[in-house]
Amino acid sequence: MDIIRRMLAEPFFQFLTIGAIVFGLYSFIDRGETGHARQTVEVGPGRIAQLYQTFFRTWQRPPTDEEMRGLVDAYVKEEIFYREGRKLGLDRDDTVFRRRLQQKMEFLMEPGASELSPSDEELAKYLKDNREKFRMSERIAFRQIFLNPQKRGGEAEADAAALLNALRSAEGEIDVGRHGDPTLLPQTVPLVTAEQIENTFGKEFAQELSKAEAGIWTGPWRSTYGRHLVRVDQREAARDPALDEIRDVVLREWQADKRRKVAEERYLELKEKYEVKVTWPAPEGQEGAPNSAATQ
Repeated sequence: MDIIRRMLAEPFFQFLTIGAIVFGLYSFIDRGETGHARQTVEVGPGRIAQLYQTFFRTWQRPPTDEEMRGLVDAYVKEEIFYREGRKLGLDRDDTVFRRRLQQKMEFLMEPGASELSPSDEELAKYLKDNREKFRMSERIAFRQIFLNPQKRGGEAEADAAALLNALRSAEGEIDVGRHGDPTLLPQTVPLVTAEQIENTFGKEFAQELSKAEAGIWTGPWRSTYGRHLVRVDQREAARDPALDEIRDVVLREWQADKRRKVAEERYLELKEKYEVKVTWPAPEGQEGAPNSAATQ
């Protein structure tokens, strides 16, 4: 009896005893709760098909039976952790989780196929109302002969003037490959826009070319690479295209605008269900300043 009394008086023994009692009660309560409220995680044919397709698109092959079982097990694990995390409130104040839910809601509010199938009249009106967006820029087709200033030094300008006179007085078709200095730049350029010319030859060259007379050799024009003698072979003025020419482009833009409008309308419908109160922080040094709250 003395041994038992001494053990009961020991703080460490008391701590172990209390811990065992608490653990036992927790286990009993936990078993009781799960026994009466056991949840179901259902993995049906639709979910399995989705897992299968996701794997196939990622790896470009069907999963094996073992891999398929692994996918199902991973989904079950994810679902259980998701539910338990929600119970613990782990989804609150989680920016990544909130944004993911927002993305899913936006996906659910996407317009259907019928809403994204405009009539010809609707497309024609959209094109008319947005002419500037679809206007075709001026396009130029030209040939160029390159003169390398680094190779020719101080003779570059004189060489360019002499070659220009020879080109203008020549009879018949000119073989540009037989003149000038070697370059990786294209010597014959099909119809392209000023933006494309600028991207290849530079802004100064594109500006000069836009003013060059068609049908004769002109120059020398300066580019980011050197000097060029140029002959404009064809020029198409900027114009507003007909619907049949750019139907696919107009349809794509119309659908993009439609999606934005539908998404905004459906969001505003949802927002009507809420009273939004925004409390802005008071300016520094003016704690409690008026008009710091607003209702939307």
